[in-house]
Amino acid sequence: MDLFLLLPIIGIFISLVILVFAVLIIIIVYLVRVYWKQREKATLTLIAFFLIYGIERGYAAFGEPRVITTQWFIEINLGMILAAAALLIPIVLMKIRELYIFPPLVGAALVAVNTISSFYRTTIVNLVNCIFYLSGYNLWKPVLDWINIIYLRNNYVSVLANPVSTLLIPDLSYYYLIVSGIILALPALILFTIIAWREKSGKALGFVLGLIIIFIGGALSGGHALVYIVFEATGISILGLAITGLIDKYLLHKRTET
Repeated sequence: MDLFLLLPIIGIFISLVILVFAVLIIIIVYLVRVYWKQREKATLTLIAFFLIYGIERGYAAFGEPRVITTQWFIEINLGMILAAAALLIPIVLMKIRELYIFPPLVGAALVAVNTISSFYRTTIVNLVNCIFYLSGYNLWKPVLDWINIIYLRNNYVSVLANPVSTLLIPDLSYYYLIVSGIILALPALILFTIIAWREKSGKALGFVLGLIIIFIGGALSGGHALVYIVFEATGISILGLAITGLIDKYLLHKRTET
């Protein structure tokens, strides 16, 4: 790609990343101020959700320019914790005390399973590579694999560098993330929709729209960071409008007046 075309794209990407973090900071500061005045459990769960979201995005943001070496299973774990926090919010808002323990319990179980699975998978991959090497088949190229993991992160290079890891023993972490989405994130969206419909809540409506847009961005991006950040910036902005009460004030309030 021509450098003069690439530079504007990089500029747009960085600007959107800054926007996402700016909105997150505004939301967290606003929620802390609200909790300081009202001391409500629901506000605490909201603060926890956006703090986890900020940690996950910070981890990914520093990993994309290779400032830090990120691990895929850690990103997946953060995603599952985020899904658990998302489900806990409407449960607390609806005061379903019997289900308070469900999201953290399921989230912790999924994180434990994914962590153990990733550890054993790495062990098995190394063992199989050693067996191939002792049998006279040197399939694994550690230096190329290390360079790809840290700097390139290219799927085609990964096949050449470590075919055992890429082809023979697939990583199941993404499937655990899908399971967490079905068990945690989907019920969260359903409950937020119920709250939005029943109570005419702009906050709940904002969560439904914002999270759906972010999820769609993740599904459509296919690993393209610019595509995802456009959806994420849109979704997090809607969440910001919802949390700060602007959707209630300017959208739903006008509807009730008419």
